Amino acid sequence: MSFFSNLKRQLFGSKGAPIYDGVGSGRRSVAWMPGNLGAVATLAYAQDDLRAKSRDLIRRNAWAAAGVEVFVANAIGTGIKPQSMVADNLIREAIHALWWDWCEEADAAGLTDFYGLQALSVRAMLEGGEAFIRIRYRQQIDNLIVPMQLQVLEPEHVPITYNAVAENGNRIRCGIEFDSFGRRVAYWMYRSHPLDALASPMSSVGDNLIPVRVPAAEVIHLFRPLRPGQIRGEPWLARALVKLNELDQYDDAELPNSRIDELLPLPPEFIEILRKNN
Repeated sequence: MSFFSNLKRQLFGSKGAPIYDGVGSGRRSVAWMPGNLGAVATLAYAQDDLRAKSRDLIRRNAWAAAGVEVFVANAIGTGIKPQSMVADNLIREAIHALWWDWCEEADAAGLTDFYGLQALSVRAMLEGGEAFIRIRYRQQIDNLIVPMQLQVLEPEHVPITYNAVAENGNRIRCGIEFDSFGRRVAYWMYRSHPLDALASPMSSVGDNLIPVRVPAAEVIHLFRPLRPGQIRGEPWLARALVKLNELDQYDDAELPNSRIDELLPLPPEFIEILRKNN
């Protein structure tokens, strides 16, 4: 018992004062009971909820939406424009011409160009914490200048709850397949967005929720790693979700009151009735 008493005294002092404030259990910390899961388990349990709330705020909250728009505009700007370093002028111009022609056909959905895909990918990463860009190799019959297109996918396409052991012995964690060295070798993807069901143009009855193995060489996983060992992305608004939601509710509650205050010349009894009705 003396060993533990000495240890407690060295850590917390003779009068219960901790060496670190964060270690104490006083009135300021008694309700502070943080979880301490690993980088993978933390997002495996929380990502779906964080993603849903993040998208909801961006849809409803003008400040959140404006913040995302500004970040995308500043991060992408006019887009990445490569410059050929070939010395021969004719070859260099041919390369540039081929590049610009491919940019127009880069989107597998046919909605935008390569630079629009960059902005869309960053926006998806901000909202949902990550984005997957699948490289689609095409056939000659598709009549493309370069037989390759890019498809931007939301994180739901890779099920974070999918954990298994592949037939080749590799481990699948959060929808990502790793070899024995911990390297990504494949992603297990749904053919269509699982939350769109039959509304998706890529949906088909029976196999919507059966993940398909896609080699990692054909997938770009865009996310911001914040912890060693992290394998999935965290929505960028995760730390501000509660504050933004409460601020939005406070703003909605105060606006009617401020309009009622403009009616001060009216009798106080009438103003009180208006406040209660709002």
